[in-house]
Amino acid sequence: MNRCVIDYKTIKSTQPEIISRIIEINEESPNCFREMDHLLRSDQVVASFILRVANSPIYNRSQPIRTLPIAISLLGINIIRSLVILAFSRSVFSKSKNALVCKHIWHHSLLTAIASYNICSELGKSEDCEEAFVAGLVHDIGKVLLFTHVRKDYMDALTYMLENSCSSKEAEQKFLGTDHYQIGEQAVREWKLPPQFQLYVATDLDQLLPGQTDNEILHWLAIANSLIKGAGIGTNPGDPAIRKEKLMSYGLNEEFSDYLLDEAFFQKLINDEIFQFCAHDHS
Repeated sequence: MNRCVIDYKTIKSTQPEIISRIIEINEESPNCFREMDHLLRSDQVVASFILRVANSPIYNRSQPIRTLPIAISLLGINIIRSLVILAFSRSVFSKSKNALVCKHIWHHSLLTAIASYNICSELGKSEDCEEAFVAGLVHDIGKVLLFTHVRKDYMDALTYMLENSCSSKEAEQKFLGTDHYQIGEQAVREWKLPPQFQLYVATDLDQLLPGQTDNEILHWLAIANSLIKGAGIGTNPGDPAIRKEKLMSYGLNEEFSDYLLDEAFFQKLINDEIFQFCAHDHS
């Protein structure tokens, strides 16, 4: 099959021009903060979304973030840009009535991001928490782009993956002639995102290579991805014993692996403010 064509410059959403221009802002430009503020102000839906997420516990500061300039200065261009990608994804999936794709792409990305954050926090790596959250948000952006551009073929690939218990890469290559790793990697280049984002979107998190766990963010992301997939969100649910063995293969001890696999931890993720807002509030 011929490789599908992705238009990275025209994002299909309710605010395509605004979101595309925000993603393309050059963080090295002396006017980047002013340009970001101007673009966010031009779309109240995106602006209010950014402020709401910025005031969630994940980005909790000593005082409420009430204005866009404060949000931009405190969080920085890269986090704001990642939240814009989150807004884009939310706008895509809020319109989708397909429970399968919402669960295995949208909910998977959200829960992986929240799990990455919580795992960092539990392990005392507070300095990595925010980037771990962002890594989780963007790690499957290639799937979002495939879904928006070649929806029918992508749904065929997703269905094939679930019915045959194969990898998403195998199914995507079979039906699309490309895969979400390649699309995500190209998106990082096209959107001029930080270079480390290529690691998050183009790495097979199910099969980290020797040395890749040296990157702590990638390590937390792989653990979170495995945890959420094992729960049946992103693929078919896994056997509890195999799930625990997988977590321990990432270097976690038995006690912490059991803690992550406990229903209480999963409920903590489900009850998180960002998940509840993004997954269920479609206003």
